[in-house]
Amino acid sequence: MSVNDIRNSTELYDVARLFFGDDTPEITLSENARAYVITIDGKRYAFDYGALADVPLAHVDGRLAKIALYDALNAHTGREMPWGALTGVRPTKLFYEALAAGKTSAQAVAMMKSVYRVRADRAEILRQIADAQSGKIFFPSDCINLYVHVPYCTTRCTYCSFISAPIGKRAAQAERYVELLCDEIDKSLKLLRACGKRVLSAYIGGGTPTALGDDLFEKMLDAIGDVGCEYTCEAGRPDTITASKVDIMRAHGVTRVCVNPQTLNDATLAAIGRSHTAREFFDAYETVKSRGFDINCDLIAGLDCETERDFVNSFEGIKALAPQNITVHSLSKKNGSVIRYDEGENSDAAAMTAYALAHLGEYRPYYLYRQKRQACNLENVGFSLEGKECVNNITTMEETVGVMACGAGAISKRVDGGISRFANMRDIALYIDRYDEKLRAKLDYFTRTDD
Repeated sequence: MSVNDIRNSTELYDVARLFFGDDTPEITLSENARAYVITIDGKRYAFDYGALADVPLAHVDGRLAKIALYDALNAHTGREMPWGALTGVRPTKLFYEALAAGKTSAQAVAMMKSVYRVRADRAEILRQIADAQSGKIFFPSDCINLYVHVPYCTTRCTYCSFISAPIGKRAAQAERYVELLCDEIDKSLKLLRACGKRVLSAYIGGGTPTALGDDLFEKMLDAIGDVGCEYTCEAGRPDTITASKVDIMRAHGVTRVCVNPQTLNDATLAAIGRSHTAREFFDAYETVKSRGFDINCDLIAGLDCETERDFVNSFEGIKALAPQNITVHSLSKKNGSVIRYDEGENSDAAAMTAYALAHLGEYRPYYLYRQKRQACNLENVGFSLEGKECVNNITTMEETVGVMACGAGAISKRVDGGISRFANMRDIALYIDRYDEKLRAKLDYFTRTDD
């Protein structure tokens, strides 16, 4: 392998970006019999991994190149990253790969540290997640997850990059959207039944599904019907949660509701574009809790205007409520978000996540994923009370169960000897305009056997 400039390789460039962001200097890499030479701004670093026998065989050369580049960048800058040389979305896949090769959990942890340079606390998270996922990751081939996307919110948060639009002036569009969405749900479920598939879990996401009016919201749930399984609805904006919405969810078999404050600091809520207060979150939480749902609450570590103390207050405030799940997201300045080009990051993010990991109480990590441009190169982790792990989150993130996805921007997935995807139109107007064409293509995607 010889790479004149690591910008010619997305995988290698992503490693360099961990250290330099978008201001990566000139870096070259060359390889001969697993001996690597990396030059950074004219300074040369050499590594020989010929004797490194603990790297799994799959894609070994590409992985060694990333490790070599990471080691050179570590030597050049004196910095280390919590996830070492890993840049992918799913670090658990490497951990499971090691277990499948016959390693014990302890040996897999040691491999993540010694080979991939993952920091000890992060490698330990992977072990805990594997334990929590035991018995909840693999299911019969006739199982599939149902995902329904509602691309509307009350306002747009500054960090949001999802397919979503403020619903205020889009009432007519939203009505047409839900009409087509219900048709897509109906035809998708009929196809699944015809193919002998059963819904393992259902998830309504967004956006904020509860931003819809009661009539449209109930119409959508009517289309989904009684799925008789784990059934999650995101009601992430507390200002959209009413007693009537919660009663509609209960009547239609929803079992799990996401009520997401992101922070309990009112000044931060205003700064990031949320149209509710912490008090309104607590009121909404009690409304949902009183109907007996399992509840998830999201928090964000690393919001630009927050201190470590702000996050600690939010984390402890949520933990005191004892929801079944708490998800801690490290802020990601993603493409499509208002803050994408904001400079710098909140260096307290690492201390915030460290606090959460050290003060979990009865919670334990049960799923994890990473994104580009996350504060301090951290991660998103879902924590759960034992026995309350969300199967949809586990199987979707670990890609062990296919997904039938409905709505604008929703991505269906087949997991049958390999993994393939089919994406609906992202733009709401295009989803409406090209609905018939894309629906036919999606249904064909699920029935063809020549992949």
